[in-house]
Amino acid sequence: MTDKAATRQRVLGIDVSCHRVTLYDEATGRTHDIANDIDSLHDALAGYTGHALAVCEATGGHEDTLLAALHVLGIPAHRADAAKVKAYIRSFGKRAKTDAIDARWLARYALDRGATLPRWQPPVPAQAELAALVARRLDLVAIKTQESNRLKAPRSDLVAEHIRAHLDQLAEHIARLDARIAALVADQPDLAQRAQALRSVPGIGPVHAPLLLATLPELGTLGRRQAASLAGCAPHPRDSGTRAGPRHPAGGRRQIRPALFIAAMAAARGTNPLADFYRRLVATGKPKRLALAAVMRKIVTIANARLRDLPHPASQLT
Repeated sequence: MTDKAATRQRVLGIDVSCHRVTLYDEATGRTHDIANDIDSLHDALAGYTGHALAVCEATGGHEDTLLAALHVLGIPAHRADAAKVKAYIRSFGKRAKTDAIDARWLARYALDRGATLPRWQPPVPAQAELAALVARRLDLVAIKTQESNRLKAPRSDLVAEHIRAHLDQLAEHIARLDARIAALVADQPDLAQRAQALRSVPGIGPVHAPLLLATLPELGTLGRRQAASLAGCAPHPRDSGTRAGPRHPAGGRRQIRPALFIAAMAAARGTNPLADFYRRLVATGKPKRLALAAVMRKIVTIANARLRDLPHPASQLT
């Protein structure tokens, strides 16, 4: 084997669970099970410091300790989108699944895609806390919506009483989160500057600005098409042969589109250039739903430009 080939295969695939991680070393073909705690991971990974890349999937936070250990040891890492890895595996027609099999597929994914995969960097503490607070707020708002829908037909007085009490509790928790988010943004000059720039965009208010800062931290470093795509607002072609299908937005980060839709409705009802843009589209026969989608793209591209043009833009995470 040539040196180049040997270097190319020095990658790790790591399947993560709550209590353990399964590591597959492409160079040796060996699989190891390791406890998912910082000391065990540091000891086990110390022998892999010369490897070019380690790939794991996002697992809702169980991978954080692993990524921290890899960073301390200087092993480049990529936190992969689970949906992309799943599609990659299925492209080979494979269905078998165990932790060891998943680790091997992650190593193969690293071999095939490693040159284009962004390397993980540890988050800035304030940014990480903002992301956690905003994610929790989104969860509670979703639960509140579910409970409100249940209250419309509770089928029992006791059930209705329980739902109302739960709704009051959820509203209290959301208010506490809002206060903490506002205080965190205000205490961080960089976040405060970026939030102020976002709120200058029509439709973006005190709730939407922190959400964009948390869920789209790359905003301000992207091209307009990239920003629209990440926000799930970019129209994608659906053509086949001589048929030119309608363009529809697809993909992107799922938390952003609902918030942008609300922001677009607020902007379209106001007195601002985006409202004029919306009315022009409707006047030319564009359906209101598509006109709002166009306003959503405008909001994202304007927000991206406002953050890009800040005098001291923050360094963004990948």
